[in-house]
Amino acid sequence: MFTRSIEELKNLIRKIEFNKTEPELLTELVRNAMKAGEGERERLKQVSKKSHELFTVLKDKGFFRRIENNEQTVNELKRVPIGAVDGSFQVVGGVGGRWYVILGVAQVIAENGFTLQPAIKVDGSIEPLEATDEGVLHRESEVLMMFGEIKALRGVADMLGDKGESYILIDGPVIDPPLYTNKEYVEDRVNALRFCYERKVDIVGFVKRVMGSNYINYLKKEVGKEQVAEFTNDLDLLSTIMFDAVRSESCPVYTYPINYEEGCDDKDRVTLTYNMYKDRGLTVYYSHYKPSLRGKVFRVEYASFEALSKQKVVEKFDRILGIVNQVWTLPGMDEPLLITIAHNKCNVRRGAAETIYYEIMTRALSEGYLHLWLES
Repeated sequence: MFTRSIEELKNLIRKIEFNKTEPELLTELVRNAMKAGEGERERLKQVSKKSHELFTVLKDKGFFRRIENNEQTVNELKRVPIGAVDGSFQVVGGVGGRWYVILGVAQVIAENGFTLQPAIKVDGSIEPLEATDEGVLHRESEVLMMFGEIKALRGVADMLGDKGESYILIDGPVIDPPLYTNKEYVEDRVNALRFCYERKVDIVGFVKRVMGSNYINYLKKEVGKEQVAEFTNDLDLLSTIMFDAVRSESCPVYTYPINYEEGCDDKDRVTLTYNMYKDRGLTVYYSHYKPSLRGKVFRVEYASFEALSKQKVVEKFDRILGIVNQVWTLPGMDEPLLITIAHNKCNVRRGAAETIYYEIMTRALSEGYLHLWLES
């Protein structure tokens, strides 16, 4: 039986849509694409050159730290209790202005340290929402999911609390959503993070998509604006210099950890959100981490409710990155196993959400109201 991969199907669809476009329009667009490609090639050459120069400057200043494979330390870190939480959602419906948010939240717990069979708890719920604006609908749905994650954080902290050194990995940033400034939500999230801190459970945010320009803002102060002028955002800057760092050290590396506040821009909306958390006692430290030459660049965050010296921050990140990379990132993987398990266990797939919605409407609609569904 002949089968196609998802990528092959996507390529086929692209080809069909390309061929359906008017020839005259295609000719003009292809001509413009060639010009744009030439310009982009020159830009990338300049960015690459500047990246290599910047890497040399940062390396000389000690901005990169190796993740050492010390057998004794790794064996010690394998015994550290750790958990992970993640959530997902899908929005379906719209009949009569009523939508349904299908939520999934997962807790993954390795109470005694490293194991290939951690304890897993998954919670699912369905929340009705009424909205006319899809942007507002998506934002409110995301916040509902985040409240579920907050509850999960408390649950994992209850199990790991007072065991000595222990950690919870969040699939995403410590401050999430980064632009959401609702006081009630911020208060609730800070209280949950403090709840973990008081039980000696360290919260670590594992950010898969590096966004924004906080690190660029920090480097402007450290090495000068002219050194980072070619770069548009943090990922643009980090992609090449982190590759050079891993190649130079022949092992995983991470950037010297800094206080998030050191790269804040008062004009940035993310800074406004961060200040709300900071006013409630939270400090976020972060680093960028690359596990291998072909691996992605991740941001790793640490939530603290006390001021830490630079040396203490480095020691903390040495432990965190040792656990993330040397213990929980298995060969052939870029992300720690616990994050991958939590993500997969909570994932609400679109087809599943639509099937659940079909079940809701089948039970809800009598024959006389069926037209409401059919016309939606």
